[in-house]
Amino acid sequence: MDRRKTGINPVPTTGSNTIKGLQLFIADLRTTQQSEEQERRIQSELIKIQQHFETISRKPGSNDKLTGYQRKKYIAKLAYIYITSHTTRLNSLMFGLDQIIELLRSSVFSEKFLAYMTLQLLYVHPSVVSKVGDDAAYQVVLDLAGSNDDHVALALNFVGVVGKLDDQLAHNEDVVNQVFQILRSPTSSHYLKKKAALAFLMLLKSNIHILVDDHQTKQSWIQRILSLLDDTRDYRLMLPVLPLVEYIAKYVDPSSCIRLLPQLTQILYNCLVIGTSPEGNLPAEFKFANVPNPWIIIRIVSLLSVLIVSPVEATTTSSQLMHSSNIDPETLGKLRICVTKAIELGTKQLNDPMERIVLNSILFSLINFASKLEPSPDAISNSGTALCSLLSSGEINVRYLTLDSLVKLCSLSGKPAIDTVRFHNLDTIFRLLSTERDSSIIRKVVDLLYTFTDAGNVKIIVEKLFNYISGAKHPVEPSLKSDIAVKISILTEKYATDTNWFVLVSLKLLSLTTSATLNDDEIWQRLCQIVVNNQQLQKLTCEQLLGYLFDPRSSEALVKTGAFLIGEYANLVLDNFSMGDLFNLFAEKYFVVSNMTRAMILTTMLKFYRIEQRIEAVVIKFFQLELNSLDIELQTRSFEYLNLVQFSKISGNVVLLDAILMPMPPFNTKSNPLLKRLGSLPSSSGSATVVDLIGASDYDTDSNSNTPLTPTSSSRAPLPPLPRTAKPVRTGSRSALTSSSTAHGASISNVERDLGTEHYLQQKLSPNWEEGFVRMLSHKKGILYTSPLLRVLYSISQPFSEQPFQLRFKLTFVNHTEWDIHGISTEIIAAKTQDNPEYIIQNILPPANTTIASHKRTEQTFDVVIRKPFPVDRSPLVNIFFSCGATTNSLTVKTAVGVTSTLLTSTQNASSLTVTQFVQNWKTLGETFGKESEYSMEGVNLTRRKPGGIFETGTNLSTIAQTMVRMGFGLVEQTSVPNTIFATSVVHTKTKGNFDYLLKIKYTEETSQLSATCKTTAPGPLSQYVVECMRYALTN
Repeated sequence: MDRRKTGINPVPTTGSNTIKGLQLFIADLRTTQQSEEQERRIQSELIKIQQHFETISRKPGSNDKLTGYQRKKYIAKLAYIYITSHTTRLNSLMFGLDQIIELLRSSVFSEKFLAYMTLQLLYVHPSVVSKVGDDAAYQVVLDLAGSNDDHVALALNFVGVVGKLDDQLAHNEDVVNQVFQILRSPTSSHYLKKKAALAFLMLLKSNIHILVDDHQTKQSWIQRILSLLDDTRDYRLMLPVLPLVEYIAKYVDPSSCIRLLPQLTQILYNCLVIGTSPEGNLPAEFKFANVPNPWIIIRIVSLLSVLIVSPVEATTTSSQLMHSSNIDPETLGKLRICVTKAIELGTKQLNDPMERIVLNSILFSLINFASKLEPSPDAISNSGTALCSLLSSGEINVRYLTLDSLVKLCSLSGKPAIDTVRFHNLDTIFRLLSTERDSSIIRKVVDLLYTFTDAGNVKIIVEKLFNYISGAKHPVEPSLKSDIAVKISILTEKYATDTNWFVLVSLKLLSLTTSATLNDDEIWQRLCQIVVNNQQLQKLTCEQLLGYLFDPRSSEALVKTGAFLIGEYANLVLDNFSMGDLFNLFAEKYFVVSNMTRAMILTTMLKFYRIEQRIEAVVIKFFQLELNSLDIELQTRSFEYLNLVQFSKISGNVVLLDAILMPMPPFNTKSNPLLKRLGSLPSSSGSATVVDLIGASDYDTDSNSNTPLTPTSSSRAPLPPLPRTAKPVRTGSRSALTSSSTAHGASISNVERDLGTEHYLQQKLSPNWEEGFVRMLSHKKGILYTSPLLRVLYSISQPFSEQPFQLRFKLTFVNHTEWDIHGISTEIIAAKTQDNPEYIIQNILPPANTTIASHKRTEQTFDVVIRKPFPVDRSPLVNIFFSCGATTNSLTVKTAVGVTSTLLTSTQNASSLTVTQFVQNWKTLGETFGKESEYSMEGVNLTRRKPGGIFETGTNLSTIAQTMVRMGFGLVEQTSVPNTIFATSVVHTKTKGNFDYLLKIKYTEETSQLSATCKTTAPGPLSQYVVECMRYALTN
């Protein structure tokens, strides 16, 4: 794409471009004293501009056309009016949209710049988009396809700004193609590529189908985008490209970006470790505050955090992402060194505040990332110590980010991080809790305390939280108080080792709840659930509860709790309190609480009457008073309860009351409903709970569960039974593929799917891939693929003789061009990655060098572990990506890994077999397994696909025998049966064990055809897999 290079200056400031009319208009508005006068001035200007525009539109062929300067002046005035009126005058400005489009068509930079800028201001309004969207998009396409870099830059900037405001822009194929063409073109300047990367990111966010619908387009475009990161010596283009790559990795195709891991790690290492060392020689232009490329460092860490998952995340994320156990040792070592270096830089004393901010940002990003690398306990402890040293920082943002990182570190890294924080820095955290005034920091402090609470420190942490709620020196937000109350409730339930302390803390918490601060029904409801389920707590709780209720200032939450529990277990406290005292207590509370609580008290009084009929008169009178209540719920309950009392009195039969007021059965909830209030905060660390103290027989609650369950709501919320939850149904976090396309014609399950298999099936193999595939079946070394730019050699070995099922592949990439090859990387794709795959790929080492000089080579190794038999046509694929000159290239080849790849021949054992013994073993296998372990293939032609590769007459049988020996078959020496080969060997697998098999091949000289029959010691398709491997090797 040839472009005329121009000096790009977004806002020309020469005198010739000054708009005097606009300056005068702005000066007039600023000198007006009254808003009415300003309004009149704006209105008169609008009328004047509209008249000019209407005159031109009525006389399109006249000589009084607007000049470019005049049109620019009027549009600039409209834009200024729009801005100063706070966008309220949009309807008065709509008449100028057509002239903005006219200005957009101008070839003068200043005019086109103003048109684009004005449209960017107005595009937030759908009415503007609907009116001029098509015309603007058409002009954008023209500018993008033009040769003037200034105009291209303006169009790219417009796409990047309004891409999410105009959905049609992202669905316009011409716009998308032109933006991508600029991004990939080797003749585009770095300046334009930067803008194109950000514009394409915005289009992709608006329409992800750009890279999703067409697999071939997706693969081609993604590889070209990733190739923009190949130049590790020039970092200018990386900063805008990295967000685009991160979005692709997160939402489009993570597997395509995995291959960048070594390359990104090297860039991170160069910037953070080498660049900050005295020997670092990075240019000064790449440094900010004495730190090389700090924004690129943070962006790379963000991208690596997407590509690499921690062991905790591995159970809930895509199998296409990388686990630390699968990262090659060199890359993993460099990443860990980067984390160590970030800690070293982040904790040193600095005088430059800007450098301190930059290093802190790098420290936070890398420590948050470090948990994905399975660091050692010492490394985790050092990270925690480094972070805790920043808690005393005078910067609010630093303290907040430090606490946020500590919460993540303790949550993901477990005991080493938690011990470092709670054993050495607990006083510092408590001091923050008592002195900090910023509520966002207090929330993080509370989250951190919750994260490392256990049975040993729960009492002191709960005490400090209580002190903050009740004794803060400055006002505390109600929502913050509510969050702290929820955490106190969860922690006391989970870690209390003393029932008395648990009850006291729970009631104290409820005593703090008022309608102005903590009005949390879930807290008192959870306490009621626990007390109902545990007989040992019932009397103790009621006695302590009455002590709070006799205080006139008791909270409404306590009244609700008392109405429920004391009404249910009043008989347990009658030794110390009479029924009359209890009735009078709730009668006094009745008139100071809400109607919902009153409804609960009415039910409680009916329960009192059931226990003690001597209070019949006062109960009846109380119900009669409420028959005229303005609240329909209270009226209904009073009427129903009054009739129940009178019926039992007249009939002398309390059976009906007994049936209605049966004892509350235990709640069957399996999880604390309060846990759902924690959001993304994980469970705290310890395991001791009040459940352990009381015993599982009484308490049927799994307090350690992190799965929040929402209580079932009731139409009468205050009435028992309290909200209860159903037992959760556990399901897998990610579906797996139950079956995939094989030689038997199995199909992919529509219930569960393996994303790895989908990715495998979508690959398109490079032309002539079969030659190397067939060669690999019968030769342990050779050429896998040859292209005009690159030759791929292979070598197969079995590194451990005691594990013949593990194969090591070494790929050698030879550059046989006159130019350097850059950014070479590979992707090894297995046919199946989930649901018990037939083989797994491990120990993948990236190419030793990402750049291959002319006529030089680089190597890569990986291991394939065969777990059970599988067809050879489902062998691993290898995607090879590289750049040479101005082109981005990719190759896809298939390796030949089959059941015959694991053969360890024993020629001596095979040759010691006689034909008679072979036949006897053949019959034994047939009698034992029948046809289930046998497979036959008839009429196989020995004509190779490659020209000139036809077997020569008279030598075919020997050629077959040589090929089979190279594959690992052991041949029986015999001459009694002509034109027939008898072979035997052992297939080795890791999971299913080893399988013996016998193979009989008969060759017909006249037709150059052979027939093969195989029997194995395993029923199933193994015999077919063996014959298929042999057929591929002989006939292709």
